[in-house]
Amino acid sequence: MSVTTIREPEAQIRMPGMPAPQAPRVVANPERVTPGQVVQYLGRVNGGPRFGVEGTVVQALRRKALVDLGRAGKWHIPYYFLTIPEAA
Repeated sequence: MSVTTIREPEAQIRMPGMPAPQAPRVVANPERVTPGQVVQYLGRVNGGPRFGVEGTVVQALRRKALVDLGRAGKWHIPYYFLTIPEAA
């Protein structure tokens, strides 16, 4: 009698030097964002905030949100540059 071991298939072969895949991010929009909520800025604009900085929504508007980014100040940021961080 033989015992068969079932293994879960790997999605991708691990290769040294390759970054781990990231989970898809939830894009912010006026229905998902409320004042006091933490969001993350993913824009790359010259003279703008640093990529990946997190801040708190002060006011949710129709096309953009007023976000307090701490030391970087308060910015009006379009929703397509904002994501909602996933809980760990």
